[in-house]
Amino acid sequence: MKQIRVYNQVFRIEKTVYSVQGIQLPIPVSYRQLAFFAGTLFLMFLLNEIPPFSWVDYYLIKFIGIPLLVAWFFTRKTLDGKAPHRFLIRFLEYRSQPKYFARYQEIPVEKKARYHYTGTVVYRRHEEVTDDAKHSLSD
Repeated sequence: MKQIRVYNQVFRIEKTVYSVQGIQLPIPVSYRQLAFFAGTLFLMFLLNEIPPFSWVDYYLIKFIGIPLLVAWFFTRKTLDGKAPHRFLIRFLEYRSQPKYFARYQEIPVEKKARYHYTGTVVYRRHEEVTDDAKHSLSD
């Protein structure tokens, strides 16, 4: 069997933004990083009045620091060899599907009681022996 090498990744060059409206950016930014930054910035504007975010009074941290951190994390780090957002989507998909399959079909799982007794239970009844009963037993 021959292995055919494919060089698609070599020719797939990520598009980069160097300036916005004539303002030079300090570092070149990819479209993906820009999209994560803009999405997080929009989310921060929406969540601005909700308690964990409303407690932060520093707008530089809230509207620049957090979106920069999110954009860096989601474009540079990998979880289990995947991009973090794809890993989270797959994890939630796994947690939401049934766990028992046979030939890719879901097996209904019946809840069983832990202990089930089918026979009769036999026990002895203990009675306290009085003095009169002792005398009748000894006779």
